[in-house]
Amino acid sequence: MLAGKLEAVRQLPAQELAALAGGPALEWSVDLAGEQISVEVVVAWEDPIHSAVRITGHARGPSTWHHQHLRESIRVAIAQSGSDDA
Repeated sequence: MLAGKLEAVRQLPAQELAALAGGPALEWSVDLAGEQISVEVVVAWEDPIHSAVRITGHARGPSTWHHQHLRESIRVAIAQSGSDDA
């Protein structure tokens, strides 16, 4: 579930990823086996020259014995728009 949300954001066009960087988290509430799981995805610039973003996902929800928190992240290069000599 968390990996699927990260992949969906990763598949966005570079322009949309750049627009999400530094913005508010994307949030979903998902029913998983009768329990509500909160999923949050944050997009942030990975470096000062804005050549890549880091997409970090958090999934939080109850468990039988304790509160669970999963975190995964992926780095995505953003193609730099430059002049085309063709």
